[in-house]
Amino acid sequence: MIDRRQFLLSGVAVTSLTAGCTGTEDGDTEPTATETAISPTATESEPSFEPAFDSFVDTEGTEFVVDGDVVYFNGTNNFWVTNETVDRQRVDDCFQLFEDMGIDLVRTWAHCEAKGGRCLQPEPGVHNEEGLTHLDYLVSKAHDYDLRLVLALVDNWEHEGGIPQYIEWADGAENRGDFYTMDETRDLYRNHVETVLTRENTVTGLEYRDDPAIAMWELANEPRCERDDVDDGVDHAQVLHDWIADMSAYVKELDGNHLVSSGVEGFYTRDDGEWYYGDWTGQDYIENNRIETIDACSFHMYPDHWGEGFTREHGSEWMREHVEDAHAELGKPAYLGEFNVQVDRSDETTLEAQLEERNTYLSSWYETANEVDANAVLPWQVVLDETDDHDGFQLYRDESGEILETYAETAAAKSDR
Repeated sequence: MIDRRQFLLSGVAVTSLTAGCTGTEDGDTEPTATETAISPTATESEPSFEPAFDSFVDTEGTEFVVDGDVVYFNGTNNFWVTNETVDRQRVDDCFQLFEDMGIDLVRTWAHCEAKGGRCLQPEPGVHNEEGLTHLDYLVSKAHDYDLRLVLALVDNWEHEGGIPQYIEWADGAENRGDFYTMDETRDLYRNHVETVLTRENTVTGLEYRDDPAIAMWELANEPRCERDDVDDGVDHAQVLHDWIADMSAYVKELDGNHLVSSGVEGFYTRDDGEWYYGDWTGQDYIENNRIETIDACSFHMYPDHWGEGFTREHGSEWMREHVEDAHAELGKPAYLGEFNVQVDRSDETTLEAQLEERNTYLSSWYETANEVDANAVLPWQVVLDETDDHDGFQLYRDESGEILETYAETAAAKSDR
């Protein structure tokens, strides 16, 4: 294991950031660095924290279990709750909505790179204490609303910095493949993982690795190492596979309590004539999840993004084969970490018809999830209202909530609870 002293000696500075901000030309704010850690926000007058969970989510064969009892999760994504500008009331309001809808698993980010506001890692190896304190609050509130969390530790995409930002930070790095193989990027990633997992929450007093509200760590959101991401002659799929094996073992070394997932989209390496069964993304759903230190099989589903042969009608088959492969071939739980149908909200004349079509597919997919015993399903993404930005994948309770709430009853009935 690379400890903090070794990381410092590697030439990458490790400091924290205060909550103070300085203005930038474009109007954003950026925290200022300091070597002095900020004090916890909790005061002696505040009531002591009482955790709602006293047991961790575990696996037993193909099931998620808590204290040996089988649990099926009805989840959602929501990255807004960790956005660098969102306030605490927004977190409370979102979590109250989830509780009201019977949602009990929330997938969100435990990362942010080179952004303003409360971004967790605004500079390489530098962590923003204000951002970490906000994450502390979010994790503590999960207890208040009986929510478990899936926390992703980096993103393949650049929305919050992600792997592209690590590549920009590293001397000599040129492509995504370098993120997985270069010592500098691997050390930076390990440092971020250690910073989060070993942090003592300023609200709960628990280190993150000791907090049962966290169900699972995802190594990354949708990690890929595509053919063009490596030099000629380099096995791109092996590069990604080795990184998943190395980093899942590292997380397990730091944290023996929590489940670990790769966070992959679930592409195969079969020669079935369609790109999503080929190896160009570098993912191999079976072999990536066969790794001993991977506890649960992640897969996603986006007919409207993937296109080129992946139709909405194929969604149920995609779900079925992933769950069945996880259960029968690998003997592990499977969870659909992201999925949805996109709608164009700018076209008000067709919006009602679009939503009706979306709900038809969502209903069908949730029925399939029940039939094949998917261990958790998490659509992208349940949000509060129209103040959250639109990408066409937002789910509002008054439009699709009944589908999720019905599935909450289904999942609860199948669970030993």
